[in-house]
Amino acid sequence: MRTHLLLIVGGLLCGSASALAQETSPVAEPMALAAEPVKAQPAADTGAKKKAVDESIYVVQRRAYSKSGKFELTPIFFTSLNNKFVGHFGPAVAAVYHVRENFGIELVSSIPGATIGFYSALVDEVYNQESLTPEVVDLKQLSYFGGADMQFSALYGKVDLYGLLVDYDFYVTAGFGVAGTKETCIAKKEEECSSETDPSTGRGMRTPLDSNDQWKLAGQLGGGARFFFSDMLGLRLEIRDLVYSDRAADAGLVSTDTRSNVLFMLGLSVLL
Repeated sequence: MRTHLLLIVGGLLCGSASALAQETSPVAEPMALAAEPVKAQPAADTGAKKKAVDESIYVVQRRAYSKSGKFELTPIFFTSLNNKFVGHFGPAVAAVYHVRENFGIELVSSIPGATIGFYSALVDEVYNQESLTPEVVDLKQLSYFGGADMQFSALYGKVDLYGLLVDYDFYVTAGFGVAGTKETCIAKKEEECSSETDPSTGRGMRTPLDSNDQWKLAGQLGGGARFFFSDMLGLRLEIRDLVYSDRAADAGLVSTDTRSNVLFMLGLSVLL
């Protein structure tokens, strides 16, 4: 009897210990967690990702009206600026072939027979008020000029003028040419003198009798600007210095001078 009682108590103790071991086993929980993998939760949309505002500054890379490879034909009106004794104005024409956007070759010519010369107010003051006479070479007038030159555009670009895109370039020009002049004469004493005499000097004009004095080699140097408003039409402004050596003979006396005619030119350019 006693032995049976001890066996029953021992069995109860073993069963309790086995149940306690199963409840506290460290293997059961990890296996349960491994059966259901953890899924990443999407981040909450807080409105941080918004469409980026484009604040870049864009520049038009290409010129709107290109000159490269084109001919430019320009009717020009010119007038002299440094009118010490004699001034000039009249029409001219220029043709430029633009080899590149910033380089061109030009031919320019005044219209033969259309250049008008005039004496400045200083001539009347010297003759009639001071009783002096300028040197005859200073009274000679420019009758024609023409030549060839090269143009280089040192600066060019474009500007938006109240919604109108304008291409512009500033250029310098240099070259050589010829200049024709007329000399003064006294109609009553000299042949081939024009009958029209200037009231200030009492002199007329004629082509120089010396054929070597009729044409002179001239140098040209200047600079200007172009403004193109379309692919064909533009405005051209230029200041050009025409320099040549001149001489004149009067009463057996020969006077010489280096003439510098600073010309302002205004023209309407057409690209072909």
